[in-house]
Amino acid sequence: MTATDFEERTVMLNALRYELIRIRTLRSTWILLAAGAAVQFLVAYMAAGHSDQTRLWRFVGSFNTTLPLVLLFPMAIVVGAFGHEYRYRTITTTILTLRSRPVVMASKAVISALLAAVTGVLLVGVTLLAQVLRGGAPDDWARIGQVLAAVVVYGVLSFLVGLGLAALTRNATVAMIVMLAVPTVVEGLLSNVLKLKEWWMAPFFSAASLVDAFKWQSPLPLTALAALVVVGAGTVLARRDV
Repeated sequence: MTATDFEERTVMLNALRYELIRIRTLRSTWILLAAGAAVQFLVAYMAAGHSDQTRLWRFVGSFNTTLPLVLLFPMAIVVGAFGHEYRYRTITTTILTLRSRPVVMASKAVISALLAAVTGVLLVGVTLLAQVLRGGAPDDWARIGQVLAAVVVYGVLSFLVGLGLAALTRNATVAMIVMLAVPTVVEGLLSNVLKLKEWWMAPFFSAASLVDAFKWQSPLPLTALAALVVVGAGTVLARRDV
C-alpha cells in the first residue's frame, strides 16, 4: 500500500466516523427511528387481528402497502444529512473538515445505507413482536428472511434516492415531498390513470414487490435511479460553490 492509498483510506474512515458521530448524537435520529418503529408496530398489530388469515399472510401484509410511508420517518434522518447542512450552512465546515467533496458524498451514502439496513431489521423485529403479542408469529423463517432482505433492499435504495435529492435541491423539505409523492401518488397515477403498466416505470413499487415474491429484476429500476441521483449529486457537489 502506497502512502497515497493509506492517506485516502484514512480520510474515508475519518469521514465515516465523522458522519456516524453526527447522526448518532442528534436527538432527532432516535426520535425518527422510534416513530418509524411505532408506526410499523401499529400496522403489524392491526394486521395480526385478521384471524381469518394465516400468520405468514399477516406478517407479509404488514409491509405490503405501508412500507414507503413507514420509511419516511427514518428517511428524514438521511435527507437531513444534506438538507440541514445547507439550511444551517454547516456544509462548508463539513467539507473543510474532511477536505474532499467526493468523500463527503461517499461517507453520507455509506452511512445512509447502513442506517437503512438497521431500520429494516428494526421494522421486521417490531412486526414479529406485534404478531407474538396478538397471537403468534409465523414459523417460516426462510420467508421471514426474504421479507427482511426485501425491506433492507428497498430501504437502502430509497434512502439513497432521498439523500441524492437533498444534495441536488439543497432542501430537505423538497426531497421529503418528492419521496412521499412519487411512491404513493405519482406511480399510482402512471399505472391507473395513464395506463402505463410497464414495471420499470414504477421503480419504488417494483422494488417493494420483493416483499411478496423474489424476482431479481424487481429492484433494478430503483437501483438505476438511486445510482443516477447519487452520482449526479456527487458531481454537482464537486462543481458548485457551497
